[in-house]
Amino acid sequence: MPGPAVDHRIEDPFAFARSAGRYEGLVPVAALARVQDRLAGNAGSVSFVVRGGCDERKRPLLELEIAGSLHLQCGRCLTELEFPLALRTRVLLTQPGGTLGGDDDPDAPEWIEAGRDLDVLELVEDEIVLGLPLSVRHAQGKCSDEAAESKRMGAANSPFSKLAGLLQSGGKKS
Repeated sequence: MPGPAVDHRIEDPFAFARSAGRYEGLVPVAALARVQDRLAGNAGSVSFVVRGGCDERKRPLLELEIAGSLHLQCGRCLTELEFPLALRTRVLLTQPGGTLGGDDDPDAPEWIEAGRDLDVLELVEDEIVLGLPLSVRHAQGKCSDEAAESKRMGAANSPFSKLAGLLQSGGKKS
């Protein structure tokens, strides 16, 4: 029976889907090359489960569950932010060069071309890249005190704060 190979590949993903195969694993965050520029640290790992199946129209699909925690950089205070990763998605399989139709339909399912084998880690990394927000920030009031103090001090020295002072004093210099 076709199944996962040692190098994180599913041999014959169509047969894997039809036989409702299951493949699970753990990938170190440091091995996720395409997300490294978004990370504040690459410690830890991400777990994943890939299940084969068919949709209601009997088309082969893969269901993915990805869980873990990434250490991203807060866009507001630039310090580390722990980002919980919990993704669930379904992708339909199609032969290379094939399409599923309905490409203009926003509700159409995602699909990927699958050949004789499928690199599971590449698929997992694709879904992580798609699942990351464009901008990540701590919750309001949760940014580091140092960064908030720095911004406050910078605001006091800004030209606009000096202009506000002039306007309040009626434009008189003291």
